[in-house]
Order: sequence, then C-alpha cells, then structure tokens
Amino acid sequence: MDDQKILSSDDGFGAVTVCPGGVVHVNLLHFTLKFLPNEFERFSDLIAKARMNQGRPKKPEHRPKLQLVSTDPKDEPEE
Repeated sequence: MDDQKILSSDDGFGAVTVCPGGVVHVNLLHFTLKFLPNEFERFSDLIAKARMNQGRPKKPEHRPKLQLVSTDPKDEPEE
C-alpha cells in the first residue's frame, strides 16, 4: 500500500486511496470498494446527493379526495 496515494482518511473508520494504475480504493473497516476514476466520480455524486436528501423533510403525500356521487335521478341539479 506504500505506492498508493491517500486521498482521504478517518482514523478508525477508513480511507480513500488511489493506486498508480488509477484505481480508487475506498477502504472501510470490513471491506474495500474499488472503482475506476469515472466510476468513483459517479459514486461520489451519488453519496453527495444522498447526504443532501437525508436531512430534508419528506413531502406530504397527496392522496385523492373522496367524492361521493349519487346515481339517484332526483339528486341531479335542475337546469
């Protein structure tokens, strides 16, 4: 791992490194993800969007309103 460049690290959690061949390694406690540079960029964007949306309140659900319709002819409006 001496030939890898450390891009970021967090003691006790993990690190992001890049090897001379350009592969980006996301090393976490129990696993490692390996990305080509363009895949790492997409992964980073995905995580950034998720983080932005994490704190946003949920949109209220818009449910259709119940409307009762009579089939009785005497309930029809007069013209």
